[in-house]
Amino acid sequence: MKKSFIFLLGLITSISLLAQYSPKDRDVEETGKASKAVYGEFLGGGLIFSANFDTRFKGYKGLGLRVGIGGAGGTGGGILTFPIGLNYLAGEGPHHFEAGATFTLVTAAFDFGGDTGSDWFAMPHLGYRYTKPSNSFNGRIYVGPFIGNGL
Repeated sequence: MKKSFIFLLGLITSISLLAQYSPKDRDVEETGKASKAVYGEFLGGGLIFSANFDTRFKGYKGLGLRVGIGGAGGTGGGILTFPIGLNYLAGEGPHHFEAGATFTLVTAAFDFGGDTGSDWFAMPHLGYRYTKPSNSFNGRIYVGPFIGNGL
């Protein structure tokens, strides 16, 4: 059942919204400083929900890094996820094509049909990102499969 649930989540489009840029990043376009964002993600690399930090290595597009922590809980336990990935933004203005891959370590604190302990999966993805260096809003929508240990 765990494998079916995770597979179905992988087929669903992932959405993350409400990223906040720090005030120092408002001049990213002019200075070339790396942009940074903190955002919540639903049905993505963190499975159910995750809080993430995303940064560009230079400017507000190009190659970047994302790290996060996520999970879900319920009666009798829960899961904790640790997504880390690379992504690339291409485009002009606030509209960008995003391509990337995320590797996620999953730890389970309860029994899913006999499966407990740790597992992992990778999620390559393609999508769209709306982001402006002078704005505090960052929206993403992307799709990608879950590829993992035993999935």
